[in-house]
Amino acid sequence: MKVKLTPLNIVSALALVTAVLYLWYRKPPEHVDVSGILAFFSFLVAVIAFVSDLIFRKFIPSLKKLWIIEGVLIAFIIILIFIIKASV
Repeated sequence: MKVKLTPLNIVSALALVTAVLYLWYRKPPEHVDVSGILAFFSFLVAVIAFVSDLIFRKFIPSLKKLWIIEGVLIAFIIILIFIIKASV
C-alpha cells in the first residue's frame, strides 16, 4: 500500500493532536469547562477531514491535482471562518 501525504491528512492529524491535548491538559473548571466540547469538535474535524480525504483520493488519481484541490478547499474553509468571525 502506497502512503500518500495530503493536506487533509495533515489537518486530520493536527485535529487529533489538538483533541488529545484538550483532554490531557484540561484545566480545573473555573466557571464553565469547555475543553470537552472543544475536544469533541476537534475529533469531529479529524473524522470529517479523513473521510473527505478518502473521497478525494478515490476520484482524483493525480497526487499533484489532489494537493491543489485539497489545499484550495482548506484555504476556502479558513477564509470562511475568518469572514464568519469578523461578522459576528
